[in-house]
Amino acid sequence: MGNARVLVVVLVMASLVCVSSSRAQNAPLIVGTWKLNREKSQLPPAAAGAFDIRQYTLRPDGYLVGLLVTSNARGYHYLQFTARSDGKQYPEYSDDLLADMIAAGKPTPRAYSETVIDQYATEWTDWVNGKVTASGRKTVSPDGRTLTITVTGRTQVQVYDRQ
Repeated sequence: MGNARVLVVVLVMASLVCVSSSRAQNAPLIVGTWKLNREKSQLPPAAAGAFDIRQYTLRPDGYLVGLLVTSNARGYHYLQFTARSDGKQYPEYSDDLLADMIAAGKPTPRAYSETVIDQYATEWTDWVNGKVTASGRKTVSPDGRTLTITVTGRTQVQVYDRQ
């Protein structure tokens, strides 16, 4: 009886490992935490101590959560969305917009959408009040260590290192 229990426990553990491994293999390469590398990026100069960190997580329901935390002369700020990579618009929130939503009941005027190009790249679009304000491409390097974000029509290039 003791050996049967051990066998059952081993089989359950092995199946959990297999399920976890298959989910990890199916997760988009962008999932993880990324820190802006200003030296590799093509951006205007920033104040000393400024930083930019992105974190992407995958929810069990298939939604990708993006969180951007930045620091500038005005302090710390964030931008967050929860979306699928299906080209549809999903609401996007920032610290300022969330404060307006809580205090005045205003819905967010911002939205985000993205579409998968391949396992390494997505095309993204930002919207404000139903109008496109920016679009571009997010690309993860084949080794999974670098995230590059380009903005269509601008020379701006942001390069992030996986943390």
